[in-house]
Amino acid sequence: MRRAAVCSANTLSSIKNSTTAVLVSPNARHPTVLPSPAYVDTSASGCSSIKCSPTNRTVFAAEATATIASRTLTGVVGSENVNLAGGTATFADKTVGNGKSVTATGLSLSGADAGNYQLAPMSAATSADIMARTLTVSASGANKVYDGTTTATVTLSDDRAAGDDLTASYTTAAFADKNVGTGKTVGVSGISVSGTDAGNYTVAMSASATADITARSLTVSAVGVNKAYDGTTAATVTLLDDRIEGDELTASYTSAQFADAQAGNGKAISVSGISVNGTDAGNYTANTEAATVADITAATLTVVGITAQNKVYDGTTAATLILDGAEVVGVLSGEDVTVDASVVTGAFSDAEVGTNKLVTVSGLTLTGADAAHYTLTQPTTTADITPAP
Repeated sequence: MRRAAVCSANTLSSIKNSTTAVLVSPNARHPTVLPSPAYVDTSASGCSSIKCSPTNRTVFAAEATATIASRTLTGVVGSENVNLAGGTATFADKTVGNGKSVTATGLSLSGADAGNYQLAPMSAATSADIMARTLTVSASGANKVYDGTTTATVTLSDDRAAGDDLTASYTTAAFADKNVGTGKTVGVSGISVSGTDAGNYTVAMSASATADITARSLTVSAVGVNKAYDGTTAATVTLLDDRIEGDELTASYTSAQFADAQAGNGKAISVSGISVNGTDAGNYTANTEAATVADITAATLTVVGITAQNKVYDGTTAATLILDGAEVVGVLSGEDVTVDASVVTGAFSDAEVGTNKLVTVSGLTLTGADAAHYTLTQPTTTADITPAP
């Protein structure tokens, strides 16, 4: 049996990125091909080489598999049909790095004359790089109700290799402006990834998405304003709302009506035609109606034309009233209200002698179908008390 030639170590030269390096003896009809380290002699007498080269730079793919780019077989006798085939190449681990160890196994011979040759059990080692994979992180925007800010919320997704442990996060997501709209652009920044496999990826720090800002419901409420009876149901209210602080809005209404025109407390008011305008009005939807309460107080009537007679001092405050020219002021046209003076009295402020002394009138009352809508102010007048003879 012929001995296979083996190259001495002191004549070895480096085969860069070779996964398999073996030696053969070209003098043997059936040579034994021996395993070699990652270095082979390219000049020693009687030695030839078989070389299998992996792709030198491999993008991280969440597995340790390397790709064999080419296989070269030398030392075959004459023109015999023998080729190097098969084999798998594996990195020591899957993580990104330069000059990482690669091992090739399972190489075999093929071709019409392959039976004339024999490969010894073997594996080969070399090195290659695993480069970081570009991770595409995309953002999906979440719709929100108008809140007066540009703050947005997004969900991140990515194209990581299956099974990898990664968590993607962001620091800021913001709409281009605060206003209501559909399909609004959202800018996402501060994107980063963490987790066991984060070092195997490079990631862009920003992304964009779209989302809607929908109108906020504006609650407009009304506060009723009390009024004196005027024979109508017309009411006045003040509008309030729950706008976001700082927003520019003006709320208005077209009609506010009491349920009826009668005097009373806590009477219902219906408000309609509510609308809002202003710079930020388009960011809201407002109710168009509201309800509140207010009082209709009795209208005040006065009586004019009552006078008092002068009198001679008699030690009393009693005064005599003259009612001939008396009339009531303030009754609404067409309403049934009269003054009852059947028990009216007059009194000086004191019994002492004096001129233009104040005389108060009391005992006047209102009667008639509409009297309940009014209240009567008792009038005053003046008269003299002269000295007694």
